[in-house]
Amino acid sequence: MKRTIYLLFVALIAMSACHSGKKSAQNNLSGNPDPAHTSENALDWAGVYKGLLPCADCQGIQVEIRLNDDLTYERVMTYMGKGDNRYADKGRFEWDVNGRRIKLTPDSADNDGNTWFQVGENQLIVLDTAGNRIESNLPPGTYNFKKIDLDNVVTEKYWKLIELDGKAIASNEEGAAREAHFILHAQDSLISGSTGCNRLTGKYDLDEQDGRIGFSPLATTRMACIGVDYEQSYLDVFGATDNYTVSHDTLSLNNADKKVLAKFVAVYLR
Repeated sequence: MKRTIYLLFVALIAMSACHSGKKSAQNNLSGNPDPAHTSENALDWAGVYKGLLPCADCQGIQVEIRLNDDLTYERVMTYMGKGDNRYADKGRFEWDVNGRRIKLTPDSADNDGNTWFQVGENQLIVLDTAGNRIESNLPPGTYNFKKIDLDNVVTEKYWKLIELDGKAIASNEEGAAREAHFILHAQDSLISGSTGCNRLTGKYDLDEQDGRIGFSPLATTRMACIGVDYEQSYLDVFGATDNYTVSHDTLSLNNADKKVLAKFVAVYLR
């Protein structure tokens, strides 16, 4: 199953250039770049990047990649809206001769494909399987993965519930299918997540400058949640939330009176 998901991901990249009937455009990386100012040696490229790729038969492929200083990587891909099919891999990456692109090579022998990215300022740009830029009729930035600010950015993070109405929530409640969490997807202002048992989806409205946030009525699946006695209280938080505060990867959702309704902690590569 994992191999199938990975190969689907590679196939998606290989086919992406066909969306507009155009061929992939060559990266303008040839010639003699200044060796003192390459992405490899001039950018703070180590860190976590997230993006949402288009998907023909699901809500999107959420991708999260951590690039480490020792030239290793970790990656998590989730096919949204398909039972949250999740695939994780790790391996090594290498820079091209111009220090502009990287090629990810998985450790597992089951994965026989490589993935290319162009490395930019706080972003990775998905390339096709030959390492070339992708042209398509999709919105600009579709193939850009943004580097996560580990402090104050709230979108594109996995927020795990740790406190509800002043009471601590254990990370693994007995009987919970998944831990309670949510993710604010920048694309289309979508929220997805889990109550600890049922999946939740909906829309949100965010004003980062004023620290205000609101949520539309959320839709959930309807499985019986044995051992998850806080589900309704958790869902009620989103209806009552007016604003938020975030510090050092801890997020608080507050009502209009600034009362903390729930607290969350950011988890990476989940």
